[in-house]
Amino acid sequence: MKTLGLDIGGANIKAAHSDGAAISEPFPLWRQPTHLFEHIRVANGRIGCGFDRVAVTMTAELCDCFETKREGVGFVLDVVDRFAEGVPVRVWSTNGGFVSVAAARAEPLKVAASNWHAWATFAARYPGDAMIDVGSTTTDIVRRVDRQPVFNGLTDMDRLATGELEYLGVRRTPVAALGPSVALNRTTYSVMSEFFATTADVFVLTGDLPEAPDCLDTPDTRPLTRAFAAARLLRMIGADTEMSTLENAVKLAHSFHDRMLGRLERSLRQVMGGGLPEHVLVSGSGEFFARKLALWLEIEPIPVSEILGFDVSAAACAHALVRLADELE
Repeated sequence: MKTLGLDIGGANIKAAHSDGAAISEPFPLWRQPTHLFEHIRVANGRIGCGFDRVAVTMTAELCDCFETKREGVGFVLDVVDRFAEGVPVRVWSTNGGFVSVAAARAEPLKVAASNWHAWATFAARYPGDAMIDVGSTTTDIVRRVDRQPVFNGLTDMDRLATGELEYLGVRRTPVAALGPSVALNRTTYSVMSEFFATTADVFVLTGDLPEAPDCLDTPDTRPLTRAFAAARLLRMIGADTEMSTLENAVKLAHSFHDRMLGRLERSLRQVMGGGLPEHVLVSGSGEFFARKLALWLEIEPIPVSEILGFDVSAAACAHALVRLADELE
């Protein structure tokens, strides 16, 4: 049997297949929830493989186009069930396994935002005293004992309290969240609490992400290039490209970069009980930043991209669903 794995987020759809393919497609579900069905079809078309069952997980239920998580879970399940056209659908639960669509509807909080749990469960076969998955929007940190994941929280709300979930990612996080102040040329500036720039601008300027001239999903809808990223980032401290320079914008980007390192260090120490792991499994579309964090803290990183490839690392949760489902045969 061939499995199609779907990790349906609020900003991205990630898909994987038993044949090894894995992709990530941007899709702002909160803006166009009625287009979800078509975007799943597009993602499946890019995978280009038939399937005998669908394994699904989600974070899309958090989108503010839904009144409650129950409503969001039900909406996603309705769409996936229609897409599957009678093929069996299995939903990952934080109980530690797959459940039916009916069971998922009955206990929606067990399947809401459970994608990290699927990846943590599957990743137990790889070494590391902890795992850090950095995505476009969030970072998941899981402590491990003898490679087995140890969870202090299971819901988003609980995990935000335990440090296991940080709403920091390498593309979509508003730079205002990295305030309240930032240093540039030995001067400390308050950071404007406005949606002027995102971490995509930061990492394009640090050189960690490539320019994407076709990407207009930016705060000012101008392209994701170094020049426009500099303009957006300088605005965070009340400046512009006439008042300051590209060189200063790059320095500012590195300051925000370091702020993000500090935030994730605090969360990692909280998850680890105050100490630090010796080895950490790193993954996600922001794997590069998880790796940087590890090296900065003198921890040995174990990059999933070097084990399974970058595409799988970026869609790790969808890949995990496929492998976990296939192992049930």
